[in-house]
Amino acid sequence: QDDVDLLLLALKGNDQKIHIILNKADRVTTPQLMRVYGALMWSLGKVIDTPEVSRVYIGTFWDEPLQNDEQRKLFESEENDLYTALAQMPRSAATRKLNDLIKRARLARVLAFLLNHLRNKMPSFMGKSKEQKRLIDNLAAVYQDIAKEKGLAMGDFPDPSLMREKLEKMDFTKFPKLDKKKMDALERMIHEELPQLLKLTTEEAASAEAASMAQLGTAASPFAVMKVDGKSERTVYQDQWLVFPNLEDYTKEFEDIGPNAARKISGSQAKSVLEQSKLPSKVLHAIWNLSDVDKDGALTLAEFALAKHFIKMKLEGQDLPPTLPAQMIPPPDDRA
Repeated sequence: QDDVDLLLLALKGNDQKIHIILNKADRVTTPQLMRVYGALMWSLGKVIDTPEVSRVYIGTFWDEPLQNDEQRKLFESEENDLYTALAQMPRSAATRKLNDLIKRARLARVLAFLLNHLRNKMPSFMGKSKEQKRLIDNLAAVYQDIAKEKGLAMGDFPDPSLMREKLEKMDFTKFPKLDKKKMDALERMIHEELPQLLKLTTEEAASAEAASMAQLGTAASPFAVMKVDGKSERTVYQDQWLVFPNLEDYTKEFEDIGPNAARKISGSQAKSVLEQSKLPSKVLHAIWNLSDVDKDGALTLAEFALAKHFIKMKLEGQDLPPTLPAQMIPPPDDRA
């Protein structure tokens, strides 16, 4: 326990950079894994001080056979996310450093206003020690007064308890006066220069190469835990699905439904068939919007084939395209 406390103390301030792994998750059943995960998240909430819930990667990170493969898909997805996060670190290094600089600049601004406020509150003659002690004891209220007066975020202020320890050893009357030129330059850096740099680093990061890792590759593999250029198991094969379906594969089913004289099936007819996929209504709604090309509320054979094709695509774990790709638009003759 002492070693863990020392480690967390050394990492303080870098909590958002910690990657937590729940390893050997295949050694337990799904109900047991849920209990272990819940207990771990509860414990982490007490030792890692971040606004967001800590990200925990669940899996079994070795080459041995899985003892319990109930959650194979979960393990593969989690490994995928972890390897991707590690591989893309070079892309985010500059942005991360710049964010640290922004944080330091905002802290410097807050401390400058704080020291100036404490200096101005000190009496000219008698009672300096008493007033200094009062200000230190009421440091939280002092924070609020400065934040309200200067329009600062309370999150920029340092921990009051840590700040009290430092201020107790200082003489407030010896704090230097606030330098307006330097403060103006600091404000300009925070509000103008740093945002411009952040924009440049974001563009640079987009063109940077990911770190080379054995788990990643440039070619698709049905067994690889991978993300290539932002693609995952759910999207890496998407291009293979984004082709116009073979109408012959769906002609018999379409005819069995009973198209009308215009060679179309109504929305209600299509609904009963598409619902057999057991996909959620919001997914079927998206599939309908992609497939009903002419937006007439009915499906031709080509549009029906598109709907069935997208259902298969979704059931295979692939993400649907936001709009119908040009190569999947049925020829005009097939829409009638």
